[in-house]
Amino acid sequence: MNPVFARLLRVWMMLLLALLVVQFALAGFGVGYGGGIGDGFRMHFVNGDVILFAYAAAVLLALAARTGSTVTWLTALGTFLVLLQHGMGLASVPGTSWGQWLFLVHALNGLALIFLTHRIGRLVRDRIRAHAAPRRPAEHAPRAG
Repeated sequence: MNPVFARLLRVWMMLLLALLVVQFALAGFGVGYGGGIGDGFRMHFVNGDVILFAYAAAVLLALAARTGSTVTWLTALGTFLVLLQHGMGLASVPGTSWGQWLFLVHALNGLALIFLTHRIGRLVRDRIRAHAAPRRPAEHAPRAG
């Protein structure tokens, strides 16, 4: 494990978590602004693009940190889920039943991203702590001689 990149990944995941929470707030602002896809959602769209690029960078950080395949694959899953969010946003037709169901899945997928990002951050934190823990000799090991 590379402790410098692992710590950077930990901070990066906290930043991503904050961006995802802001994304939920911006979605609520867009709905309150008028509900239609327009000016009210502009910052939601911009923040979504930032999240996509930040998650893609997180995959590279996970590879550089060498914290294990679980962290790397979960980070790649997060990037895929963000891409899925973009696809759902593009495929939706506002004002239709199909569009409403797609936006429901869009919101649930966003919630899953928040939980996934938190989980990745905790896994990285635990790996950093395990790596930093001092190695203790066994108390009951047989003595030589």
